[in-house]
Amino acid sequence: MRIDEERAAAEKNIERLTANIPTRLSEKEDKFSTQLIRAKKSPRKKLESLYSFMDELYEFVSKYTPCKKGCTNCCHYAVTVSDVEIEHIERFTKKKRNRQPLPKKDFHGSPCPFLKQGACSIYNARPFVCRRHVTLTETNAWCDPSISNDETFPLLKFTSIEEAFEHIRIESNSIELSDIRQIFS
Repeated sequence: MRIDEERAAAEKNIERLTANIPTRLSEKEDKFSTQLIRAKKSPRKKLESLYSFMDELYEFVSKYTPCKKGCTNCCHYAVTVSDVEIEHIERFTKKKRNRQPLPKKDFHGSPCPFLKQGACSIYNARPFVCRRHVTLTETNAWCDPSISNDETFPLLKFTSIEEAFEHIRIESNSIELSDIRQIFS
């Protein structure tokens, strides 16, 4: 498929998704960050609430994307994690972070350390960036890490979810982001 056709397909999928999103989910997303910010919970509990809502929301989104279990292209992209997410992964996996993080570098093309036998071994604890990443093109051909940075496509963005995540990062003093490969190599 030509690049202009893929972009048009992504734009059409975003339009269809937006037009068909259930009112309940749309309203919940609109209010999510405000409610999360007001919640009397620890940042880790807020992160768990965010992840739970994202699972619910992205279950609907999955109807509009070629992303399916078994495709691991995005597991070879940069996977940024904040400290609160690192703690969450440690609790979930019982695996401790590296005593000394690896130096920063471009990890694009390198597999995530939690990619095991073609699947995410921490799927239920996967980071925010993994949860929100979907392609809306007709196929996942442009997801191949060898060409994924060659073109840009329309992206799906849920403002309240982004705001909620930023709030959690700030509240937990998790400002700096690292690549998951630096932390769990």
